[in-house]
Amino acid sequence: MSEVNPRLVADIGGTHARFALVGALGNTPTQVQTLQTSSFPGIVEAVSHYLESISAPHPSTACIAVACPVAGDDIRLTNNNWAFSVEQARKSLGLKQLRVVNDFKALAAAVPHLRTDECIQIGNGHSIANYPISVLGPGTGLGVATVTVTGSDGGHTVLDGEGGHVGFAPANKRETEILREFVKRYDRVSIERILSGSGLEILHKVLADIDGTAPPEHDTAFIIKQAVDGACPRCRETIDIFCTILGGFAGDVALMTGSRGGVYIGGGIAPRIINILGGSPFRSRFEGKGRMSGFVKDIPTYLITAPNPALKGAVMLLDLSQRPSGCAPE
Repeated sequence: MSEVNPRLVADIGGTHARFALVGALGNTPTQVQTLQTSSFPGIVEAVSHYLESISAPHPSTACIAVACPVAGDDIRLTNNNWAFSVEQARKSLGLKQLRVVNDFKALAAAVPHLRTDECIQIGNGHSIANYPISVLGPGTGLGVATVTVTGSDGGHTVLDGEGGHVGFAPANKRETEILREFVKRYDRVSIERILSGSGLEILHKVLADIDGTAPPEHDTAFIIKQAVDGACPRCRETIDIFCTILGGFAGDVALMTGSRGGVYIGGGIAPRIINILGGSPFRSRFEGKGRMSGFVKDIPTYLITAPNPALKGAVMLLDLSQRPSGCAPE
């Protein structure tokens, strides 16, 4: 890269850590690498490994998106054992500035700037300008964030939270049976307990338990592949139910936030089941909100297909933090 001081961006999930460098404001991330979080004891070691593996000057600033709540200096990821001090990590990595944000805040920051070919609409609906946009998605965990328009200049504010940890509400007999089985495993069944990689594996076992068959020992990748290939009816049912529950939750989020700008699905799992998601009950459950169905049916839903969107969002958040005071807030 030609810049003397490139900037580092990262998207740290429960399973994968994605890194890239960017140059001037608005540049696209380059030298993207994906590492396994389990291969490193912590963030400093993972970042150091990445920087040592590329040919570029040492970055002076960084924005790191992490899959956990971000409040203060102490960061503890929800679905792996990484924990660090922001200030200590900054010093250890030799950075002038280190910004740490929630991973879905970074993803949501990118959504208003997606091109039409970087997402696929699922079902009907039309987005309305200047209304909130919701972003959610299952991966190792389940992230949720909302984008709102601020001011007449069309600037955006991203509201991150921990919506994936709200309680799971079954909507039919089969899902009530599923909840009963999950309660045997957890004191409290959040929606993330089902809409996540580990949740998908447990859901697969639970369906076998409910039907009185031998519970299979299959991981997420196997279940998805078998379902997509049409090789396993149980795997296909698992994915169909997963999509249905995802649609219901997406509709609930739309109701809570009034997301007439659209609901976008990201995360690591949904793009892998793209050939099933559109034909599943996802959209019908999204719209099935009783007296409020008329409100929800006009809200569009999209699957994000852009590569590494959270890295692009991290660039935008870093750009905002480096603008002179007096600019529109993020």
